[in-house]
Amino acid sequence: MATLSRRATFAGGLWDVAALVFPLFTTLLLSVVIARQLGSSALGEQSLIAYVASLVASVVIFAASSCAIQVMASSHGREDAAQLASLGRLSRRVHLVTGVLAGLGIASVATFRPEPMAWVLMGLVTLIDAVGWSYGTSLIARHGWRAVSPLRLVSQTVAALLSVAALLAGGGLAWIFAVQVLVSLSLAWVLRERDRRDSGPGAAALSRAELRPLIRLWLLFVLSMLLSQIVDKRMELLFLAAFGSAHEVAVYAVAFSLVTVAVTIPSSLAGAAIPGIAAAGAADAGAGLAGHLRRASRLATMAACLLTAALIVLGPSAVVLFWGAALQDAADVLPWMAISVLFVPIRVLYNAYWTGVGRLAPVLATGGVGAVVDLVAAALLVPAFGIAGAVVANVAAQVVTCGLLVAHTRRQVVGRGAAGGQLLRSAAVSVLAGGTAWLAAAAVGGGPLLTLVLGALTFLVVVLAVGLAVGLVSFEDADWLVSTLPGAVGPVLVFFGGHRWAASRRTLVPTG
Repeated sequence: MATLSRRATFAGGLWDVAALVFPLFTTLLLSVVIARQLGSSALGEQSLIAYVASLVASVVIFAASSCAIQVMASSHGREDAAQLASLGRLSRRVHLVTGVLAGLGIASVATFRPEPMAWVLMGLVTLIDAVGWSYGTSLIARHGWRAVSPLRLVSQTVAALLSVAALLAGGGLAWIFAVQVLVSLSLAWVLRERDRRDSGPGAAALSRAELRPLIRLWLLFVLSMLLSQIVDKRMELLFLAAFGSAHEVAVYAVAFSLVTVAVTIPSSLAGAAIPGIAAAGAADAGAGLAGHLRRASRLATMAACLLTAALIVLGPSAVVLFWGAALQDAADVLPWMAISVLFVPIRVLYNAYWTGVGRLAPVLATGGVGAVVDLVAAALLVPAFGIAGAVVANVAAQVVTCGLLVAHTRRQVVGRGAAGGQLLRSAAVSVLAGGTAWLAAAAVGGGPLLTLVLGALTFLVVVLAVGLAVGLVSFEDADWLVSTLPGAVGPVLVFFGGHRWAASRRTLVPTG
């Protein structure tokens, strides 16, 4: 039963993963079209607008959404329909107020930026999204992320594709955000109608005593979101916008976007898997959970090494191929920025663990130290060194945050040696695959398309060959992964586990 619970929870979380991951590729397509149609300066301004909107929305609106989902889901679990209705009404009011404030704040930037209409429209998008989230939180609390994530997936993908069409038709930067206004309105209306059909009758307002713990919880989410934005969401863009040029903002944004794509899939999977891992290990008095976390740590380490090597070798060719030679600077800086990928998957895994068990203190403490490192380093280095200073600031923050959280988690939960052997194996295979791919591409030469395709194929062949020959993943870890992932994924593990698929289908007993 533990295995089924883990797999079922993981499969359910894949909807939220898809809603996060798939739109990244359409967003990358949009940035490519902006760079080629409007130039790197326009891409820099669009990236700055998107980042500021994400920062404001995360801290002001999404913190309220996360708080509402948690408390409303608790009421739903207790079958307290009256309190659920009261919380839903409070959530709608809070989202409306925060949406107005956030939208006005973003729109006010228009007075001193070169694309004022784009900023005003982005402020309107933020307000509409806040209203949509006020209904979405109720649906998520009652039915889980699957009630909303498919709609988010469709709306974000449609918005990016329609924006691409608008640019190809001759539109400017403001057209992108006009499209987002229309798509956000459509999504908010659909969520509103679904929530109205699903909601029960209204109830009395919450008392002052009931509001106090909600306010404290909301403040914790605000702090958590703010720290995440500083460390994970390219806060360095603000310093580049203040001390550099729009072109430098575009260069950093393009390189960072590829890093984001590289880490989003393993990071999202970690977040989706950890509730099931916790459910499977809950009956083992802590020892089972520690064992599951050790296995996930080893797999996260492997993913981080392979992704870093692939991004260093293949990323520069991808930048030149898709964004053009005008953004060659992004290709030059990407290998250095890719170093941060080494530290993200396992940090996100441990963040998910501490959040899942209801202990935010380690996440907030380590994230706070990392945020201070990021801000101080960016303030000192970006004015003098530009993009290079921004890269150093971000990588330093990732190293510090990950190091502190890993040390604390291994001391408190996982134990020593959780991923030491896997780290050595993964690093050796990654260096071998990356070096072979680089040599193969350099020997043949040619343009960025040939370099990218040949390098990718060589990298994949080396990784699969080594995995089949010596087992990149241990037999036990591969079995554990088979019991967690959907069944159709299992045959792929033949290459990485170094064992026969038939053997992996025996009765599985997850161990530490």
